[in-house]
Amino acid sequence: MTKIAVVGGGTMGVTFIRAVTNSGIVDLSDLAVCEIVPERREWLAAEFDGLCVTGDLAEAVDLRDAIYLSVKPQDLSTLARDSGAQSRLLISILAGSTIREVQASTGAERIIRAMPNTPAQIGKGFTAWTATDGVTAEERQLVSRLLDAMGEQLYVADESTIDKITAVSGSGPAYVFLIIEAMINAAVNIGLRPDDARRMVLQTVIGSSEFAQLSGEHLATLKDMVTSPGGTTAAGLQVLEQRAVRSALIDAVAAAHRRAEELGRQ
Repeated sequence: MTKIAVVGGGTMGVTFIRAVTNSGIVDLSDLAVCEIVPERREWLAAEFDGLCVTGDLAEAVDLRDAIYLSVKPQDLSTLARDSGAQSRLLISILAGSTIREVQASTGAERIIRAMPNTPAQIGKGFTAWTATDGVTAEERQLVSRLLDAMGEQLYVADESTIDKITAVSGSGPAYVFLIIEAMINAAVNIGLRPDDARRMVLQTVIGSSEFAQLSGEHLATLKDMVTSPGGTTAAGLQVLEQRAVRSALIDAVAAAHRRAEELGRQ
């Protein structure tokens, strides 16, 4: 099963198209994308030679085995019961939209709820997903391969875990961008050139993340490796702890989790 309709040709729809075709999992000719904005359709047709691009939902879904739903949550009603979605495998990446809501709107029974994050755009994303009981083992294996094409993926049996992961990996890039932005500003404030500051901060974050991943050491151990008693790093860390940066990040994740649960109840 490789024929897929992508409903919504925005950033995350395009991310999925690029990932699954570049990885060779799906041929471009086996994809169809439904996009209601004419200018966006023109761009998609020019960007992906051979891709079926249409503004007609029925045409996109026709003869497809699965639907990748990447519209805004408020546009869920776009995929109504008469669209043919109820007989397809439906992969929904609608933030805050529960499986129950997707079922109620579409009539589909074989539903995947997935939450990819922004770095999926460069194949470095993290996607958590879950599935209804009607999704077969073969379909789960396919979904695993499709999501792997955008980075790493994690299956969770309990849908409520998606809200927790959303608060960490879904919202997490924004927290990291804020930290990066602050470090660049700080570097400029002490006299470094903006372009040099951006380059060194980004490389420091990339290098630190990859080093932590490859070393397998506890993060506290890695932090201690950089910190000499009475040294520059110790002075900087003391300020971060005094300003409760650690606690602020913990509270930020908790707030995002609460909001994710609220959205799911609306």
